[in-house]
Amino acid sequence: MIISEEIKSKIRSHALQNKEEECCGLIYETANDFNLQVMPCRNSAENKKTFFSVNPEDYLKASLRGKIKVIYHSHITDNEDFSLSDKENSQKHKLDYILYNVNKDSFHFYKYKTNGVSEISKEFIWGVADCLILVKEYLNKKNIPLALPKSHQKARHNKSWNSRWFEKFPNAIIDTISVNNKFKKVIDKKDLKENDVLCFSVFKSKFAPKYDHFGVYIGSGQIYHHPINRYPSVEDLGKFYKAKLVDVYRYLENE
Repeated sequence: MIISEEIKSKIRSHALQNKEEECCGLIYETANDFNLQVMPCRNSAENKKTFFSVNPEDYLKASLRGKIKVIYHSHITDNEDFSLSDKENSQKHKLDYILYNVNKDSFHFYKYKTNGVSEISKEFIWGVADCLILVKEYLNKKNIPLALPKSHQKARHNKSWNSRWFEKFPNAIIDTISVNNKFKKVIDKKDLKENDVLCFSVFKSKFAPKYDHFGVYIGSGQIYHHPINRYPSVEDLGKFYKAKLVDVYRYLENE
């Protein structure tokens, strides 16, 4: 996940409001455009100097606004390490953690362990590191051939098209399915199998095509994908992504 300087600034500002207590908050992803938003929360811990606990009401509010991605908190001592409790909760809730140290003005990140997928720290750049390329590389490593169409190759190395690539190349995902005729459409989208290709409609835009995002199902209720403005990530195929899932395609030899 890419944490912008703007997000860091908001976390820092929150922490500095009261340097005598740990602050805490959430970073959530808006439903329409994958943008990340910071929501400062109340610390409900009894001892706020050394502990934090996100207020349940604040957590609920954030979850209604979008998909919660990160929990952040501050340390008011020189300690720059995540506690065992932080790490356990990160694994339990499948959320990344951010720690901001007030005294040293430093940020630290803890990423929860994923389902056997090594997350690659590649910034989204259409035609270089994007949702299509990620799925292709993942499946190819599984000895499942997936080729990308010429319409995708034309967009090589053009970072300016990131946020609205589908306006310039609306058929990129459809063309990908078309040139890979060994993939067939799955009738029952609930009947997912490992390595199934997932076609989403995420963006609410009059320019958005039938499919505007691409991912792969990796089993255990999780997907692997590369959203705009983020690094590749493994996430649960929860309510949000199920609602955005349009079609599923499966390699014929998986049958």
